[in-house]
Amino acid sequence: MKPKQSYLLCPLALALLAARPSAQEDPEPDQGITWADLVSSKSTFQIYGFLRLDAMYNDSRMNDPQIPFAVLSEDPAPPPGVPAGVVAEKNDDEFAMSARLTRLGLRLACPPVEGFGKPDLDGRLEIDFYNIGLGDSDSRSAVRMRLAYLRLSWESWSLLAGQDWDVISPLYPIVNNDLVMWGAGNLGDRRPQVTVRNATGIGSGELVTQVGAALTGAVGGSTAFGGLRSGENSGRPMLHARVGYHGETDSGGKYQLGVWAHDSEEEFDALSAGFDQTYDSHSLGIDAQVPLYRDRAWLKGEYFTGENLRDVRGGILQGVNSTTGEEIESRGGFLELGFKATEACTLYAGYSHDNPENSDLDLFQRSDNRVPYTAARWRYGDLRFGVEYLNWETDYVGLDDGKAHRVVGWIAYYF
Repeated sequence: MKPKQSYLLCPLALALLAARPSAQEDPEPDQGITWADLVSSKSTFQIYGFLRLDAMYNDSRMNDPQIPFAVLSEDPAPPPGVPAGVVAEKNDDEFAMSARLTRLGLRLACPPVEGFGKPDLDGRLEIDFYNIGLGDSDSRSAVRMRLAYLRLSWESWSLLAGQDWDVISPLYPIVNNDLVMWGAGNLGDRRPQVTVRNATGIGSGELVTQVGAALTGAVGGSTAFGGLRSGENSGRPMLHARVGYHGETDSGGKYQLGVWAHDSEEEFDALSAGFDQTYDSHSLGIDAQVPLYRDRAWLKGEYFTGENLRDVRGGILQGVNSTTGEEIESRGGFLELGFKATEACTLYAGYSHDNPENSDLDLFQRSDNRVPYTAARWRYGDLRFGVEYLNWETDYVGLDDGKAHRVVGWIAYYF
């Protein structure tokens, strides 16, 4: 039996030896997935984002527990005619939990463009799951586009086309990441736009100039006759601009100082007697960030004034008085102190304020928003935590004010 088994195994051994590569031959490496398998050109991309959960508690009713911009009036005996959603029972607390801020983004880059002076070309696409206006389901949150733009960059000039943040009001308070204190002292949002930017080195920093045209009514546009939004119906874009000086100290502290403005127009086709159907919207503001101690302590803030600011998140989200037909003037801003207590922990304290002109307001409208706040952030590599406390007070015309203590906590994993 043994000689027969050896006879049968010999051809198999010879076949295996023949299939084995020689010492002089390198086996062809496994290439895996290449960029050519993922994109149709020589472009590359980077995936980024985070997974996040937020929990919020208010000891009094706000307009919304997740996206607050005002506390409801706690008037115990409101007069007749108060609209729904303006008055609530005193100390009617609420709790919410949400994963809607979870975010996914792509940063794209390609080789320099042939022509136009061979500019660099890059872009960005960013989404989250903030299904405002699409129902109350938190188990089926809808996808929302945050950013979607391309950018051509030369040595000191760049041209951006797509959806990006407004040029005005470039700073944000650290608290209330759902609505970043819109309607309570912070302006600006995202919208489709074409913006030109120039950065010129001066001294230890650079002078940054931005000018652009954008869509009016992208945020707060009311519907005109035939479904045409009031901003589109005006026949002109929003114009926005900012001039600022940016730099960094030798110890790593960043600073900036800027002045900015916007101008736009809304037009309504709905018939109404007694006042004009075309309304102006404009703002003028400043922003500043100043290092106080190296890169460990800093002060930042903004101040604005203007009228009909609903589309840029001002006036406590009130733009035009529907009774008088007059634009509502407003002023406000925020001031925030930041301190890096340890390598992992940063502490914040601030005050945010939006104050519409009372003489421009109708009965029961929101007349003042005041929000002192504190916050803490912890960062352990890609894992981050945050807690914050806001002492919120909203005044009304002809009603008692509303006061709420708001506490927020969140956890996020960044990738």
